[in-house]
This record gives sequence, C-alpha cells and structure tokens, in this order.
Amino acid sequence: MDKKSYIQISLIVSVLIIISYIYFIYFKNVEKKVVTNIEQTDSPQLIKGSDDLITDMTYLSEDNKGNKYEIKSAYGVISPKASNLIIMDKVKAVIYLTNGEKIFISSDKANYNDTNYDTTFNGSVQMIYSEHFINAESLDLSFKNNMATLYNNVKYKSELSNLSADKVLIDFLNKNTKIEMNDENSKVLVRSLIKNGNN
Repeated sequence: MDKKSYIQISLIVSVLIIISYIYFIYFKNVEKKVVTNIEQTDSPQLIKGSDDLITDMTYLSEDNKGNKYEIKSAYGVISPKASNLIIMDKVKAVIYLTNGEKIFISSDKANYNDTNYDTTFNGSVQMIYSEHFINAESLDLSFKNNMATLYNNVKYKSELSNLSADKVLIDFLNKNTKIEMNDENSKVLVRSLIKNGNN
C-alpha cells in the first residue's frame, strides 16, 4: 500500500470517527432533551384534565324586555354533572338594562347555566352599578327575574354611605335594595359619609 492510499484511508476513518462521535454525543442528547420536554409539557395538560377546556369564552343573552346579559371568562369547562352548566374562571359580566344603565360584575369563578342564564359568582365578587360599589364572596344572579343576591362578607359603598351586612338583594328593574343580616339580633353596620358643603 502506497503512502497516498494510506493517507486517504486514514482521512476517511478519521472523518467516520468524528461523525460517529458527533452523532452519539450531540444528536442523541438532543433527542433525549426533546423527549424530556415533550413529557414535561404533556403532563400538566393531562393533570389539568379536560378535552372540554374552553378558552376566552363569551355568552350573550337577552330577555323579552330587551335587557341583555354578557358573560366572559378566561377559560372554563363543561360540568361533568350537567351539560348545561359551564364552570368558569376569571369572570367578567355586564348587564345592559333597557334604560341605558350598565351593571358590571367580576369574580374569580362562576357557574353559568346556559339554559336559563342563572349564574353563581364566587370568590372576590365585585358589582358596580351607577355610584354603587359592592364586594362580597358570593353572588347569585337570576337574569330572568332581574335579581341579584350578594352574600358572605358584603361590603357596600356609595357616595353617601358605607355598610357591612350578611346579604344584599337587588332588583334591577325597580332598583329596590334589601339589606339583611343572618342573625335577627345583629344589626347592619352603616357609616355615613358627610361631604363638606364647600366641595
């Protein structure tokens, strides 16, 4: 074997060794990393757990008097117990009354019935309408009856007063508001806000 052939064979063997080395060291590790990443991203979806997960959902409805109701959530799922019940997270809702007023509601979670539009809001509930601001832990909304019931640690604030109560019932049509305590012996705590006449 002449010197030229020996050099060519040595170069070919060296190139094959280098290619094999690169393949086993680099490409095998990349393949393992890709498999690991796929496993890590798939697991939370399986734990979260649902093919019924809906993101950026919006429902619109209107009653026979012309009042409209819009509810949105970041994401939600269809309840396994009832197909007409949607369990929502990060919820915002608006009620558009025929007189032009709007009622804004937000909460951490809500259960929305897409048959009769009744909604139960839970967790850091806030309702704003006109100059009224109400915070509570829970709110039951009957769109059909134009009635909202706020309960559990209710805090009400308006231009004239602040109050704390166990329950507040609001009729959207006639604007009647009823404030209650669970214990008949307990009193609603009211603090009046007196404005300076010079303002």
